[in-house]
Amino acid sequence: MPEKLPAKSLIILLLIFCPGFFVVGPLAVTENGSAQGGNESAAEAGGASTETVWQEVAQTGQETLAVIEDTFGSLPNMLTLAKRLGISLLLLFAGYLLWRSVKRYVLPRVRSVWPVKLFSGLILGFAVAAGILSVWGIDVYTLLGTPPGRSIFGSFVTIGLVVLGAYILWEFVNYLLYKHLLAMDLGESMEKRIQTVLPLARSALFTVICIITLLVVLSELGINIAPMLAGAGILGLAIGFGAQTLVKDLLTGFFVLLENVINVDDWVILGGHDGQVENLTIRHVTVRDIYGNLHTVPWSSVVTITNQTRTFGYAVVEVGFAYRENVDEVISVVQQVAAEMRENPELNEGILSDLQILGLIELGDSAVVVRTRFKTLPFMRWRLERDFRRRIKKRFDELGIEIPYPHQTIYFGENKQGTASPARVLLEKQSDPEAETPGDESDT
Repeated sequence: MPEKLPAKSLIILLLIFCPGFFVVGPLAVTENGSAQGGNESAAEAGGASTETVWQEVAQTGQETLAVIEDTFGSLPNMLTLAKRLGISLLLLFAGYLLWRSVKRYVLPRVRSVWPVKLFSGLILGFAVAAGILSVWGIDVYTLLGTPPGRSIFGSFVTIGLVVLGAYILWEFVNYLLYKHLLAMDLGESMEKRIQTVLPLARSALFTVICIITLLVVLSELGINIAPMLAGAGILGLAIGFGAQTLVKDLLTGFFVLLENVINVDDWVILGGHDGQVENLTIRHVTVRDIYGNLHTVPWSSVVTITNQTRTFGYAVVEVGFAYRENVDEVISVVQQVAAEMRENPELNEGILSDLQILGLIELGDSAVVVRTRFKTLPFMRWRLERDFRRRIKKRFDELGIEIPYPHQTIYFGENKQGTASPARVLLEKQSDPEAETPGDESDT
């Protein structure tokens, strides 16, 4: 056991670190004495206080000089001081090397860095501090053996174990999520769902672990957490009544994510917007439309969700032609165009079925309409619809099949007596000048 510091050495340390203690203390004592002696005058009390202070300062200075002379005037005392300083520096250097090793070899292997930093810093700091105090003659273990010391040490150990347990639980959850769940081949749809829900689940779990750990730590420090829990409950009710829209956002978003209604990159119609999902949170969804506009839609404003790219799609094309055309012949031409599309490898990759003729669906004012469709990959339906219409228009032009304009009947009206002048339309027949023979005239 190293030698204990003499009383004079402790006085030197107090002079170095707390010089104001020897001035403020006598002032406080003098002021208390003056307050008790209420019969003395203010001038006499002030003079006595000043004289007492200067006497204490002078006495402390003399004792300090004596300690310095005793320490540096004796070779054994100087050797003891040098030995203690050397051992203290070695302990600090050893602690620094251990800290560097932890940062280099331990921290890169864990996902959550700050808890390891905290624990390693506390353990190394306590070990180095205990060693230095022991070198200077202060026995830390004796202090911890007293009833107050045992109580404080027990509380800190319990807090450390609770925090350590919370950290181990968090690392175990991260290990399961990132090492096993993401390594499994769950399919493209499930992977998108996991990528959407995983950050939310991690954040919620981290919040729950932190709250429980904080409550246990506060309870161990002697703070009554019952009023805090009651206040948190009342605050939660107030927030629930005052922020019903926010609560609705959270609940709707949770069930949408849980039921896997939509995922990131899906093309959806919701909240009056049509676009591709870029981000999903438990409170809102962001959708970018075809013009590049980014819409942020809170879940509380979403009544229905239309997912246009889930699993597969249908490229639906309605073909209109004139009444004078033969329906079966037109359908045959449309099927030929569809077969030509299947011969294109780039287009055929997105087509999952042959062309389906859904039949004659409309006898319109100006056209007969036949509905057709392909089964396609999710994002190929729009491209196939555009290419199919282009090919049909080109083939109809080649074969002279009419795609008519709307027909209208114009009514000019008449007066009550029925004597209004009729509107007459004059049709002129155009003839080929080269085919005309002399004497022929145009009919009017």
